[in-house]
This record gives sequence, C-alpha cells and structure tokens, in this order.
Amino acid sequence: MKFVTIGEELLEERRRWRRAGDPRLSEADRELLRRVTRGDLADAFQEALDADLDADPLLGGHPTDNDDG
Repeated sequence: MKFVTIGEELLEERRRWRRAGDPRLSEADRELLRRVTRGDLADAFQEALDADLDADPLLGGHPTDNDDG
C-alpha cells in the first residue's frame, strides 16, 4: 500500500479536473469559447483584445504619463 500526502492528493485532484475540463462551463459555453478563440469569432476577439491593450497602459505594458523612466 502506497501512502500519499494530502498535498499529493490535492495535486492529483487538480490534474483530474484539468483533464476533464472546467465543470462550471456547459457544453454551450465551451462551444462559444472555441468559436471566440479558434473559430469564426476569433478575428473580432483579437481586435477587441488589441484595442484593450492599446487603451490600457497596465495591460498593454506601455509607459504612462506618471512613469519616471
């Protein structure tokens, strides 16, 4: 019999969850995410991300007026 620590049990449980997918998402939610990231909505999604990155200095990583250097 192999003894397993609580930490090892938790890690294994997380691995099982990752392999099974997020249980909070329905199949319809998963399909929408597939369309947004790989399907017919991918271009619109990328444009929205680019706009957010340009508009928000924290997300985009570009300097703000308050930066000293």
